[in-house]
Parts: sequence; C-alpha cells; structure tokens
Amino acid sequence: MEPLLASKGSNPIGRRRNVVVAFALMVGAVAFINGLFALLFLFGVGGSPQRKLFDINTYLGTAIVTLTLGGILVYQASSALGGTGSSAMSRVRAWPLLLLFPPLVMAGQLQVNNPERLPWLFPVVNVAIVAIPSVVIAATVAERYRRFNSFAWPISWREWTTGLIYGAVGATTVAGIINTVYLLGAGALMIHFKGAGDAIDLRGNLPSLPQAWGIAFDLSVLSVVAPLNEEFWKGMLVAFFFFRRGGAARCFLWGVLAGAGFNLLETFQNSLSVVSPQTVSEQTLGNQWWLFASVRVGTGAMHPLATGLSALGFYGLFRRKPRYLIGYPLGVLMHGTWNFMVYVLDGDAFFSQAGPDSTLLDVLGIVGLATIFVAAVVLLWELPRRIRDGVPAPIYRMLGMLPTPSVSAEVPPATSALPA
Repeated sequence: MEPLLASKGSNPIGRRRNVVVAFALMVGAVAFINGLFALLFLFGVGGSPQRKLFDINTYLGTAIVTLTLGGILVYQASSALGGTGSSAMSRVRAWPLLLLFPPLVMAGQLQVNNPERLPWLFPVVNVAIVAIPSVVIAATVAERYRRFNSFAWPISWREWTTGLIYGAVGATTVAGIINTVYLLGAGALMIHFKGAGDAIDLRGNLPSLPQAWGIAFDLSVLSVVAPLNEEFWKGMLVAFFFFRRGGAARCFLWGVLAGAGFNLLETFQNSLSVVSPQTVSEQTLGNQWWLFASVRVGTGAMHPLATGLSALGFYGLFRRKPRYLIGYPLGVLMHGTWNFMVYVLDGDAFFSQAGPDSTLLDVLGIVGLATIFVAAVVLLWELPRRIRDGVPAPIYRMLGMLPTPSVSAEVPPATSALPA
C-alpha cells in the first residue's frame, strides 16, 4: 500500500515524510530501551506484600506498555523507511473486548485486596483494563470511517498503529513537559505573592494560598493550560500526517487515534499511584480500586472525541476551511469541562487543596461526568457518519473508478488521502 515515490524521498513530500518517520523510529527505540531497563528493576523487588505489588505493577507494567508501543513503532518506522508496504486494516469488531472488562476489574480488585496472591499477574490485568477502552474506540471509529467513506484509500495497519502510538508516546511527552513547567512556575509565583513559605516547596505551601486564589490556580492548571496544551499536541498529528492529504473525516479519525493513545498511557500512569502503599493506607483507595478502573472509561471516550474535534480544527487551518476551525476550541472546551467536573467532585485533593467538599458537589460532579461520557460515546458513533471527506482517493480518480451520480447519492464520498 505504500507508494515508493514517497518512501524514497524523491520529492519534498517524501523527504518531509522521511524526517517524520526517522523521528518516530528514534522515539520508538527510546521507548523500547526504557522497557528493557524497567525489566531490570524487577530483580530488586521485595518488602511487604503491598510494596511488592506496587513495585511489580510499576516495573512490569511499564515494561509491557513501553516494549509493546516502542517495538511496534520501531517496526513500522523501519518498514516505512525501507519502502515496505503496510497491509490494509481488515474489518475489526473490537467491542467484544468490553465483555472482558467487568471480570478483569473484579480480578484486579481481588488482587489489590490480597496483594500476596499472584502479584505478577496484576500488571497484566491492569494493562488490559487500561488498554481495552482506548483500543475499542480507536477500532470502532476506524470501522465507521471505512463504512461511510467507501471510496477512501484503505486505512493501513501502519497508519492506525502509529496514530495511536503518537498519542501515547509523542503527545504525552511534550504536553507533560509543558504542563509540568507551568505547574512549577505558576505555583511558585502564587506562593511567593499570595501564599507563605518557600516558593519551591509546592506540595507543602500551595495549601497556604487563600481559598479563592487556590481554586483559581487549580482550575488554571486543570481546565485551561492542560486542555489547551494537550489538545494542541494531540491534534498536531494532522500536521505530522500532512503528507497523506487527509480529508475532514480522515483527520477526525487521526485525532481519535491520538486521543485514544493519549488516554491509554495517561490512564496507565495514573493507575500506578492508585495501588501505592501510601495511597492505600492513607486514603483507603485499596478497596475502591474498581472505582478508579471504571471511572477511567469516561476519559477513554472523552480524550478521543476531544482530540478528534481538535484535529478537525487543524484540518480547517491547514486546508483553509474556516468552518472547521471551531473544532479546536470545542475539543478544548470538552476536555476542560471534564476536568472541571472532576474538580467539582474531588477538588480538595488537587494541588492547593482549596476546593470545597460537599455531598451536593459530589452529586453534581458525578452527573456532569456521566453526561459528558454519554455525549462523547454518541458523538464518536455519529460523527464518522456525518463528517465526509468529499472526494474519492486520487488513485481511484486516476483510474477512472468514480462513483456514478446514482451511486454517489448512496455511497458517501471518500478521502483525498494519499496511500498510507
């Protein structure tokens, strides 16, 4: 499926493509090596059953995720640089994986409650729980795209996997650095001007902020900077895939893939701290591990939709189609609203610990999160049917394989994407 012209870099588009692919190869190699180092730490695991479960989950889970994602990325990037084609993505029905989710959550909770039993199995269960929502959504939206864009160039496995891995490895790294810089810099300034104590000691002195300033700082991190930053870097997949010349529907799909990958890694990283001995002993989250696992399904729908919308905004920018520019602010708004509802539910646990805590706010937060989740699922299902690419793929036009007027009324127009 891969055109030799692009793979050989004999034109500007091919050369830009090869730069992107070479960078992906480097990132994949770094991730794979990190996974190998994580395996080495397993030899030092010991201590109490809770500590052993936490360490095994951290090191083995990290190894599973980074070796898998890094290995796939290295393989795909190397194949692309070598001019080896990628096969078309076959029809995939991933929804049966959801049937495994409840029993996996039950098994994970049993292991958290009894850390001395099969601790080496827990990382596998945890990674499966983390991955299933993201993989199901990424596969389902890809299948919906193919169904409603019959004359699009087929989605290749390389396109699907690299889009997902970009969100998991690339976007999380850059966005995480920027989020951290803002948190440390703005937090130190807030303590210096409005709080008390050493401005460098954020954990100890952010709670010294007056409540109004503390809430303002927390929300600036959660609902302003993080959504703006993360949706920008996730949506930038449209720029990195620019050589494919995707239409609106294809770009929405790319955004969904990046958002699903981002959610996969973010959820995995958050899952590590939930079973730490300190968390279990101080906040008694051990018996409620199932709740964390279940709630993260909501972000599994929110992140792909928000980034799909953001990708449409980048498509409108690059293709000079102003009506799609609204996609980016809509994606940021959805992400920011989700984080705001999380803060309403559990605001006293964030940064300054200034958020109010009440039963009413808990109910409002839960209702808000449930509403966003349902809306996200509906939109992820419907938008691939309503957003169309507009024209058949170039290869079909060149061969004269165009839909007749009668057929085009029934078959949605397809993407202008180059072969994957």
